[in-house]
Amino acid sequence: MNDGAFIMNKIGKRSFNDEDLRINLDALMTAIAKKRPESIKGKLFSKAMVKTSMGPPLKLDIEKYQEMAKPY
Repeated sequence: MNDGAFIMNKIGKRSFNDEDLRINLDALMTAIAKKRPESIKGKLFSKAMVKTSMGPPLKLDIEKYQEMAKPY
């Protein structure tokens, strides 16, 4: 995480197929959602994007992870 609260992480390599990338992305987002600090108020995720090194970002549907990260 950087100063702007951005999390930047690799989820795969060029050789990975779409399903492998999806599995890795799901594992990353689930792990972050489950480790939500109690001190964070409001939404844990505001938006999420995935991109290649030189490609444009693709916005992700993160509703599933927002539900997981809701405080109880």
